[in-house]
Amino acid sequence: MISPEKAVEIVKDYLDRNKIDYIRVSEKVKTEKEKVPHGVMEGKELTSYTVAYYFEGYYGETPIFITLNAEDGALLYGISSSGFLDLT
Repeated sequence: MISPEKAVEIVKDYLDRNKIDYIRVSEKVKTEKEKVPHGVMEGKELTSYTVAYYFEGYYGETPIFITLNAEDGALLYGISSSGFLDLT
């Protein structure tokens, strides 16, 4: 299992690698056991970490949440106010 700090590093690396502009990445990491609702691992039950990052929206900072597999750090899916996001 990776550490929550490593999860934050993985999200920052993903954002930088894909040239996604952001204001900040939250250092708070939510840990939960869940049935994955979207993406390649949809329907599987596993322990996950969710990390939020914020970008400049029309009315201020807007959050996007990225969920990772807590076992290996694999990116599972993202979610925003407009729905699920596939991560590449």
